[in-house]
Amino acid sequence: MVSPTSLSKSEEKETLKPRNVYHIGGLQVRFPYQPYGTQLAFMSRVISTLDRAQRDGRCHALLESPTGTGKTLSLLCSVLAWQQSYASRFPKGNSAHKRSHFTPDVTRPPSTEPSDVVEVEKPPRVPTIFYASRTHAQITQVIREYRKTAYRVPMAVLGARKRSCTNRRVQGKPNLDEICRCLIKDRNKPKCPEFRGKDDIVAHPSLQQNEVHDIEDLVKIGYAVRGCPYFAAWDMYERAQIVFCPYSYIVDQLIRQEKLEDKLNGAIIIFDEAHNMEDIAREAGSIDLGEETLFKLQSELQLLSLAIPMIYQPVCDAIDGLISWIGSRKDSLAKRDPQHYFSRQVGWTGDKALRELEESNITRKGFRNLSNCFIEAIERSMKEIPPHLSGIFVSTLQELLVTLGYFFSRDGSHSHTLDYELGLQRFIKRGDSSGKWTHTLSLWCMNPSVVFKAIVDLSSSIILTSGTLSPMDSFSSELGMQFGACLEAPHVVDANQQVWAAGIFSGPNNQPLNASYKTNDEHPFQDALGKSLEEICSIVPGGSLVFFPSYKLMGKLCTRWRETGQWSRLCLEKDIFIEPRGGATGEFENVLKGYYDCIGGKKRFIGRNRRAGTRVDSKKGGAFLAVCRGKVSEGLDFSDDNARAVIIVGIPFPNLHDVLVGLKRSYNDTYKSSRNLLGGDERYRQQRNRVSISKWLRQSIKLYDNFEESMQDLKSFFPRAKEHVDSKMLSYKEVIDLDCVVQTEPETSFLINSGSSASSPFSCSSGLTLERGGPPSVSSHALKRRKFISSAAVIDLEKENNHDMITRRIEFGSDSSTETRARVQISCLLCRSPLGHPDNNGSSYLNCLVTWSSKKYVLTLLKETSRSEMPTSVSVIVTDCSSVDQRLCTKDEGIWCEEDGCVFNTIFCPFCSVPNTTCLGVQIVATDSSNVQFLSKILFFADHLNVMGDAAIKETLLEHQGTC
Repeated sequence: MVSPTSLSKSEEKETLKPRNVYHIGGLQVRFPYQPYGTQLAFMSRVISTLDRAQRDGRCHALLESPTGTGKTLSLLCSVLAWQQSYASRFPKGNSAHKRSHFTPDVTRPPSTEPSDVVEVEKPPRVPTIFYASRTHAQITQVIREYRKTAYRVPMAVLGARKRSCTNRRVQGKPNLDEICRCLIKDRNKPKCPEFRGKDDIVAHPSLQQNEVHDIEDLVKIGYAVRGCPYFAAWDMYERAQIVFCPYSYIVDQLIRQEKLEDKLNGAIIIFDEAHNMEDIAREAGSIDLGEETLFKLQSELQLLSLAIPMIYQPVCDAIDGLISWIGSRKDSLAKRDPQHYFSRQVGWTGDKALRELEESNITRKGFRNLSNCFIEAIERSMKEIPPHLSGIFVSTLQELLVTLGYFFSRDGSHSHTLDYELGLQRFIKRGDSSGKWTHTLSLWCMNPSVVFKAIVDLSSSIILTSGTLSPMDSFSSELGMQFGACLEAPHVVDANQQVWAAGIFSGPNNQPLNASYKTNDEHPFQDALGKSLEEICSIVPGGSLVFFPSYKLMGKLCTRWRETGQWSRLCLEKDIFIEPRGGATGEFENVLKGYYDCIGGKKRFIGRNRRAGTRVDSKKGGAFLAVCRGKVSEGLDFSDDNARAVIIVGIPFPNLHDVLVGLKRSYNDTYKSSRNLLGGDERYRQQRNRVSISKWLRQSIKLYDNFEESMQDLKSFFPRAKEHVDSKMLSYKEVIDLDCVVQTEPETSFLINSGSSASSPFSCSSGLTLERGGPPSVSSHALKRRKFISSAAVIDLEKENNHDMITRRIEFGSDSSTETRARVQISCLLCRSPLGHPDNNGSSYLNCLVTWSSKKYVLTLLKETSRSEMPTSVSVIVTDCSSVDQRLCTKDEGIWCEEDGCVFNTIFCPFCSVPNTTCLGVQIVATDSSNVQFLSKILFFADHLNVMGDAAIKETLLEHQGTC
């Protein structure tokens, strides 16, 4: 979707007076801090992806950047800068992106078959940005980052009614959605007073001038003016240029088609924390129907069928058929474990699944008429037209309609029956002491592209980003989309100095710490783990996060520790907080707030987790016991003291014996070749690897068999790390992916331009790696508060009096009296191949400057390649990159040297018989503002070249050799 292109006056003033502006990809990007190299590369990749989407119609990106590298802020600043410049850069809009697809609509009955596709021409407008995250807590954190940017555009933050209802008479009720629809059935005379005040929220002074807000802000205003935040947010959505919402608003077909589809057309969709996107898409196209739910739905439909048989009888017959099918297949279940049975033949797919559903009165031929009845029944309930289904059953009917719609392909495309598994399960519900069996019919989607394709077709660009996407191979084949850009960014911290990463295999008294399924029930392991955590908590200041593979194991350990007294000893070291399993959203938020308050010293946690009589001043923070892949593990802010330690007990690998895991492996093996999927075993390994250690940390891990030795090293780490940070040892080197060209502009510190031009001699496309030992993580609050102060004035080379590079004075920090400028021919000293760029006459003369360089990186490189002592300066021949053979400028990584203020590419002779053996010098591809005079220059080692020129140049070279 598209939004108006006009900017507010305040935004126009901001663009006229840029502050902390960086030129990236040809755009002015306002960034609140001095960006790290990895952030610059990240923003460059976002901008180049969006530019390519405009050129080619669509382009998608897969961007990985570790937690703590400022990924969210980089994403927001770059995509908003691109959106802001859209009207001026693309006056004709995205001419390549046409609405040339047919999207199934499950909310309206299809009257005819889809006609021939007609391309719809629309006036150019700015694409809307949809920023989707998994939970509301993550969205709140994203909006917190948005507040830090200089960008202000019309925005909307969407959420569920239960989070935003301000009607005290109905809020908190389990059937809130149904009550709300009933109260506002007549929009002209609504029975909800808060609904009548929604316009007062939109017009509230605190929300004017595109002020940033989250759901909590809307709720506060709602209480103040007695208005409805939920419907106010939807009113603001109509003019929003950036929309924050949960995944479900985009992935769920019902919500997408009813609420968002128009704006999603041609939109930019960002899925944050998207490492589980494959599973999320498959879940959106799947359904589990419990036998008990079907019985209740059947009873309600039987009564409605008597009143309006034309609508409700076909639906009732389908539900009756499903119940009968479950009854006829109960005896075919095979035992998987004492409490779980599954279909003996594992499941039905393709024609077998079709035949099974036909026994339930659900056929391919009759599905169109059946779906029309489903839609009529749903609409009557949504519009409160009596008689109608109750709200809970409407949701069941909607889910069944969507899943069957994908299965039968209501959009008229090829059938997806082979992409589904029909199964029947019998199990005992967790926590049910009665031992009563529950039967569930399941229709599971095995191919996430079935669901995701409609989203891909709607949007112009989808950006999947997370801290853990690698390995990335499966995303393209599983989601059915091609990624034009991929990035694996490193961290910005020195993993050896600022992080202590260890694998501890034994606890006190050399007791093995093996958390595998076979040993985690044993008391020696449980007791040793408790003692180990006690020792770690006594050393680590502030807060500690402790993750377990499952709620079951966490509960088991807590019970054991309470029985043995270990719990009380842990509470002497830390206040203990436990992630609640399921339950109401408010319960988790209260626990989380208690943990934050504990770490911040606002109040101490009081309750069963605290031992009576404990001295408050003996506490050293808190410990949060949580579960991998749970609420605590993704998208929450645990910066600084909130997480001085992260402890993982065991590794939460996907369960090889899980029914769905087994079915998915079998599906991928079957269609590995025909659908270009990873084989089942290979995909399973990738899923395991995705929960293993991140690449940036892997090389720094220490392995300990002796517990006491590991604790000694842990004790020494904190004072050592503090000394490292306090001493501001900020010398580092970055290996930056330069999918870019560098330009100069006043009031900037680091200037990167996306390599969209094919003629650029520096354009490249490989991934990004980084080696850096520098400042603390950008998630550090103290570091985020720092503001950029520009360095020395930038020299604008284009405004020098003499435009000839030969006569322009370039200071290299050496005695310039020995500089000589000349026009020469140069060649490799070893193979004698000419290195200059041939001109129109076929010659390869180039303008150059012979001088000295004392750049540290250049000197270090010379020492490494020549195996000599470190010199204090080196004789170099300086020329423009455009003057040399462009095969010298094909390297696609750069090394950032803080001391030199430059990003260097090492140049090897491309003509020597053995590649990468003859080091000729360096190419300078980016600089800070005080070194811009070196930008796009090449520094050749003079004694590595054969130089042909006049007597003056030879004399200077002899002088340099004599000095050396």
